[in-house]
Amino acid sequence: MDIVTHGITGVLVARALPSGDKGSVMAAGLIGALAPDLDAIARLWDPMAAITVHRTATHSFLGGGIIALGVAGLVWALVRENFRRLLLAAYLGVVSHIVSDLLTSFGTAFLWPISDRRFALAQHYLVDPIFSALAFGFLIASFRFREKRITWVKLGLTGMMLYVFVAAGSHEMAASRWRGFIESQGIRPIRFAVVPLFPGPLRWLGVAETEDAFYQQIFWLHGTTLEALRLFPKNHDGFSQLDDLREVKSFLKFARFPWRQIWNDGPYSVVEYRELAFADHPLGIMGGPLSLRIWIDKANSVKKVEFGHRF
Repeated sequence: MDIVTHGITGVLVARALPSGDKGSVMAAGLIGALAPDLDAIARLWDPMAAITVHRTATHSFLGGGIIALGVAGLVWALVRENFRRLLLAAYLGVVSHIVSDLLTSFGTAFLWPISDRRFALAQHYLVDPIFSALAFGFLIASFRFREKRITWVKLGLTGMMLYVFVAAGSHEMAASRWRGFIESQGIRPIRFAVVPLFPGPLRWLGVAETEDAFYQQIFWLHGTTLEALRLFPKNHDGFSQLDDLREVKSFLKFARFPWRQIWNDGPYSVVEYRELAFADHPLGIMGGPLSLRIWIDKANSVKKVEFGHRF
């Protein structure tokens, strides 16, 4: 989810505590909910940190506990209130961040360091206005009706949970519709998936793989109009030496539907790997498709590597 939604949800869950009306407790919940994304700093030394570092250590339940300790210590140093209360609020904030990210398609390694496998329910887009509106609306209500704060917070969390179940049902319906469509076109996939698109669980990106190609299409959950089916033929031409590059290994480990294409750029050959099961931000602020480009000269030496994605 986006950073604003994380912050709102962190304060909302902190206000569910008996002491949730205290500014220090809400601050701990807010900071705890935002802190996991501090891993974005890794981009200073690793251009591919978005898929190698992001949503790993700081987005795990164990790493989140360490973050919560730091957040609680920071708030305690400023206000000198009950440390365990601050720690609980901070950890609830961290957990709300982890769980809401798990709902998206990017993947979250919440079992790190036991496992670095990324789990993704892939039923909400990174920016879900309905989820955000529910969290914000009930948070405001908990301030407006202070005497029934706990009730409004519980209603908010319940409403958000119900919406999560609705989105899960939409995901299953989208997967069924996508499979039915591709099979009606005579396509027999090895595997397929649907990815949520902005603005919510009614618009989806379908991806399918066969022995010879990948297929991709944007569609709405309801209605008969489907955008044109896009074909991505598989390219098996040469450049096997690239498989040993750290960047390629990292990309292929992350990508669910990695497609490769090759073209010429002056004296160089450009090999591009692209994750087809990825939906970029509607305003393009993440830097375009999730792709890795490698420039190779005539001697088969790597001259340039460019990762086309930002946090």
